[in-house]
Amino acid sequence: MQVTSEQTGPCEVDLRIEIDAEKVNSAVDETYKELAKRTKIPGFRPGKAPRAIVERFVGEDRVKDHTADKLIQPAYSEALKETEIDPWAPADVELVEFEFGKPLVFKAKVPLAPKVELGDYVGIQIERKLIPVTDEMVQQEIDTYLERAAKFDPITDRPAQAGDTIVVEIKDEDEPEAEPKQQVTVIGDNLPDFDEGVTGMNVGEQKTVRIAYPDDHAAEELRGKTKTFAIKLVELYRRTLPELTDEWVKEAFKPDGTEDEASPSEPIETVEKLRAAIKQAMERQSQRAADAGVRDQIVDKLVASSTIDFPEVMVTERVDERLSDLLEELKKRQLTLDDYLKHLGKSIEELREEFGEDAKEALRANLVIYEVVEKQDIKVEDSDIESEIKSMADSRKVPVESIRAYLDTTDGLASIRYRLLRKKVLDFLVAASNIKKVGQ
Repeated sequence: MQVTSEQTGPCEVDLRIEIDAEKVNSAVDETYKELAKRTKIPGFRPGKAPRAIVERFVGEDRVKDHTADKLIQPAYSEALKETEIDPWAPADVELVEFEFGKPLVFKAKVPLAPKVELGDYVGIQIERKLIPVTDEMVQQEIDTYLERAAKFDPITDRPAQAGDTIVVEIKDEDEPEAEPKQQVTVIGDNLPDFDEGVTGMNVGEQKTVRIAYPDDHAAEELRGKTKTFAIKLVELYRRTLPELTDEWVKEAFKPDGTEDEASPSEPIETVEKLRAAIKQAMERQSQRAADAGVRDQIVDKLVASSTIDFPEVMVTERVDERLSDLLEELKKRQLTLDDYLKHLGKSIEELREEFGEDAKEALRANLVIYEVVEKQDIKVEDSDIESEIKSMADSRKVPVESIRAYLDTTDGLASIRYRLLRKKVLDFLVAASNIKKVGQ
């Protein structure tokens, strides 16, 4: 057997393996004997027909397939030992030459383990950007609560006007066979032609409205076009927001018995207390966002300063996993991949390429993190996992045994170990960085 190797990338080697003709001929003979035993040939007992007769009943391609299966894997294993190559994953094998009476030649594209040369990971310069919480931001959050509590009273004594909430049936006159589509909207939030057309309509009234779409419209296929729609006003409502008073606050924020981070430490019974509670919650969120930003910056800078190589098969595996997850999700929604691709306006090749870029970015981040883990000998102890399980049980108010049983059946312990390990290494990197506070 002859083996030649060529390093085609930092994490990839191509092997060209040639199996001598004598060994190939022997394997072909064995294949014919095996196939003769499994092939019904009139006039002969299984395995007793002469070779020339067997050749007439089994095709050459079938013989080659069986022979190649018999020869390639052992030859590949032997080649790995000879070249002292330690593959990271199964090789991509290509049959190059196979003719009876001649050597069999195949190539194996062998993926090697990822390689990481870390940049400096101590003393990284980082800015911790904290967004201050202003009174205007607090008021916007309160306005959101008021919007959610809005009441909608039917209007029967006047036509529609700006600010009203309407339910309309819309039919595109270019699609006469299509069913009308129902839409809920607020007059004033739509294209001018639509809002002008429905203003003044009464419940039950129908009219035709021409709508001109701007050149920068969100739907690319409608940009610059003018379309005609048949519109029927089905329902008309006056939206009324509650008045922001202590009485409303007391009623709207009555304790519901839950105890979590989002729940206030004391009852909210006044507007002043509501503002204080919202500001406190937003400040906590701002702190968390600033901390997350620090971690992201550290990883991004470490990736940028490091040399990271990995075999393409790692990307392919992650793309395949993501596509598999996507197909499962689409199946639950009773959609097909073609539906999804049509909605995105992409081909499957473009989607795989997009997933591939995401996978490469995630791989680079994970590889530098694990390289720091190795260099700093960071470990997750059993006691760390036990503490996490207890914390999960306490937060859910269930016995520790219940959480552990669930984790055992869902392989959740591996997920916890990964999460804790990632937290430990990121905590180390944060502590080892030079962090400048901005906006605080």
